[in-house]
Amino acid sequence: MKKLYAANLVFLFSILLTFKAFAADEDWEAAKLVVENTTEKVVDLMNDTSLFEEENRIRLQSEVEQIVTPVIDFYGFGRGVMGRFARSATEDQLERFAGVLKTTLIRTYAMAVSEFSIREYTITPPRAPSPQPNMQVVNVQLTSTAGKTYSILYYMRNIDDNWMLVNVAVEGINLRLTFQNQFADMYQSSRDISAVIDSWEERVASTIAEVVEDVEG
Repeated sequence: MKKLYAANLVFLFSILLTFKAFAADEDWEAAKLVVENTTEKVVDLMNDTSLFEEENRIRLQSEVEQIVTPVIDFYGFGRGVMGRFARSATEDQLERFAGVLKTTLIRTYAMAVSEFSIREYTITPPRAPSPQPNMQVVNVQLTSTAGKTYSILYYMRNIDDNWMLVNVAVEGINLRLTFQNQFADMYQSSRDISAVIDSWEERVASTIAEVVEDVEG
């Protein structure tokens, strides 16, 4: 009887593990689908070369905004960029920074779209399920028309049953961490969160250019 009881426990435990792994795979597949659909839209956008002309930059940013806004958690991204300073920020400052950061990210994405020409892309499945099912990392390999491959990690979080981007790393360059360091440096100079938000776009423009240059290099 004891052996039968032990065997039943092992059987039930194995079922639970299998179910857990299956659920984790479902979570990754759901996050992957969002990334895949967004990537397809960006690739289609790149086919319209007229958008890369100087006089059409505003239209390019508008097209990018329509694609990425539904899938990026700007508020959460902003809190991550603020880091420890988010704890002392007011709700108005958090909301305002989310709006400013949205503009920054859209311009960054538009710049990347205009600089790179994608020939194809592949999505690599994770080696193991995420320890946090509501947090998934989607690894995308982009190949340019010149034959160079770029690795992009999309950090996705399940927010109210919607998978949203909360961070991205391009060729090992963690964008949220890069911005977080920039925010901390700016705060040390002014000791004022509102002042950092007010000057964010202008000051971070050079950082964005450096990130794009590093990736290209």
